[in-house]
Amino acid sequence: MKKGLIVALIAANVIMLVVGVFTIPPNLLSVDAKGTPAPGTEQTVPITPSPEEQTPPATTESGGVPSPEETGASLSTEKRPDLEDFLWYTEDVAYDGVPSDANIIDNIDPLTGGWKAIIIYDPNDEYDAGAMEFLNIALAGTAESLSLTLDWYQIFWANEGERFDETDMEDGVFSGKWENGGLWASGAGTIRLTQFYEKNGKQYAIGTMDTPDGIPALVALVRP
Repeated sequence: MKKGLIVALIAANVIMLVVGVFTIPPNLLSVDAKGTPAPGTEQTVPITPSPEEQTPPATTESGGVPSPEETGASLSTEKRPDLEDFLWYTEDVAYDGVPSDANIIDNIDPLTGGWKAIIIYDPNDEYDAGAMEFLNIALAGTAESLSLTLDWYQIFWANEGERFDETDMEDGVFSGKWENGGLWASGAGTIRLTQFYEKNGKQYAIGTMDTPDGIPALVALVRP
């Protein structure tokens, strides 16, 4: 697994660098289409905090800050993912497992909403089909009847060394259930997310995907 992951990771890094240099106009490097500064850039105009930002964080009856389980909905995101969002997985958790100091989440209630996601195909490089696919996943429903909506973004094929935009692809819809501290959902294949956890104010999920063509795949989610 490690060899395949590293090869795909290096390929994706190189491709993303080349694409960024040659396709993004200089005047757009610091601000995205919605006017949001890109990571690593600085705003020079002072910003007055909004009333919400000036308000101290809500507290629980015991006086502490609400736990991630109590504020899970606020972590929901529709922002597009990139490789940096998943270094925690490709460089650590994929090999060593969930950190021992993580807080395991064992029910679906704090997990609904939007997530950034990655699918790593052929992680052991057994089928000459290595790829990394970036997408957003929306989890909705209840333990007995849940859905995963897969909003495709882009894919990097390791062997071809090419990136393909998938934003025009039809969303994938998977249906399933919550069982034994994780979930399964079937559509064009089956996704099994076996562990959800929280650490340092973020939520994570890891699992696998059975693809229609039989190519094994790893899946990881993160938010915000």
